[in-house]
Amino acid sequence: MSDHEALSLSPFEALCRTAKALFGVADATVHRDGATPAGAARACLPLIERWQRGDVDLDAGCLVVEDAATEAWLAGHGSSGLVACAPIGAEDDRGAVALCLADPRPRRLTAEDRARLVELASLAAALVEAEARAVAARQQADFFRMIAEHSTDTLVRGTLDGVRLYISPGVRTLLGYEPEEMTGRRALEITHPDDAETFARVMADIRAGRIEHATTEHRQRHRDGRWVWMEAHIRLTRDGASGQPDGYVVSVRDVSHRKATEARLEHAALHDPLTGLANRTLFRDRLHLEIARCRRTGAHFALFWLDLDRFKEVNDRLGHEAGDTVLKTVAERLKAAVRDEDTVARIGGDEFVVLRAARESEGAPAAAALAARLAATLDEPVDCAGVPVRIGLSVGVSLTEVEGLEADRLLRAADRALYRAKDGGRGRAIIAR
Repeated sequence: MSDHEALSLSPFEALCRTAKALFGVADATVHRDGATPAGAARACLPLIERWQRGDVDLDAGCLVVEDAATEAWLAGHGSSGLVACAPIGAEDDRGAVALCLADPRPRRLTAEDRARLVELASLAAALVEAEARAVAARQQADFFRMIAEHSTDTLVRGTLDGVRLYISPGVRTLLGYEPEEMTGRRALEITHPDDAETFARVMADIRAGRIEHATTEHRQRHRDGRWVWMEAHIRLTRDGASGQPDGYVVSVRDVSHRKATEARLEHAALHDPLTGLANRTLFRDRLHLEIARCRRTGAHFALFWLDLDRFKEVNDRLGHEAGDTVLKTVAERLKAAVRDEDTVARIGGDEFVVLRAARESEGAPAAAALAARLAATLDEPVDCAGVPVRIGLSVGVSLTEVEGLEADRLLRAADRALYRAKDGGRGRAIIAR
């Protein structure tokens, strides 16, 4: 037999050839229960069945019929021969598999031959076990592949330095890419710039073994260019032999819908439902942020308390729908009159506040100029279903340069200045002194 032929043999074929050569028999076969017996197995089958029924016992680990005509193998040969088998497995397993020998020539097995037959049966048992493990491994691999390929989550296997080794087909739905387009690449390549630093820090902690698992929320770019919010459950993996970190696995899912819902709820909690302006809660938060910024930088800011003139007359004469139209129009005009970094809030009824973001120098002249611009936004009448409505604006202003950096004091000073403005004839702006 050539080397090429030897390499092409299955383990069981090689074992049977070895048995034939070792014992000088005409045939050697590994037989399994349920399989159609052939060759030596056909000759040994009556013996195996008797052993399985408990009619005969093993002799030195094997069953041998010598110098007797067998029902299958010796029929037609007209002479005595050898039939022998060594069940694979413990005796109480009743040998589901057996190594079988058969030869038409009369001969006997020595004690050494019997020992060798049992040794070969042990080797066959190891092969059977290895094959069973291989089958189980294939089944398990097929099972996990089925889970990965049909999971609604996207599953990823990566190296410690973040390179993807495997990504499941769920990435088609998640990000619009084919799995093979994403393997060999790092997640950071398509992570949103605002999220990249936090995500990179988590991955660095995983890589260094400082944490075993983590959950992150970050955005990655879809193939069509939009950003997708995703939740990633990341877990460090370790080499089975050394216990050293060898990569990570991650389960990723799209949470864009949840993030959008959270954003809507947060907006609703912090904004006036009619005008869309910041509400009292958000205004107070931003006021405290501006105060903290001023304490750090030495800058100053102005606070404007606004009240609409003649608004009650609009509600009484034209109804609340017209009043809502006025409030929404005023909100739009006030927003247009200030900078993007300034805050315009509706704090109730027809009262508004404007928080002028901190600057290095924000004194009374600048505050007076902005108050005049705010009042001018209502020079034009408001159209309420074809009816022009004229209203005015009274403004009270407090300055951190005068009142200091204490929220309640600033608010009280602006409120007092507003009432002075209204008492003075409305349509005026007063700066608290």
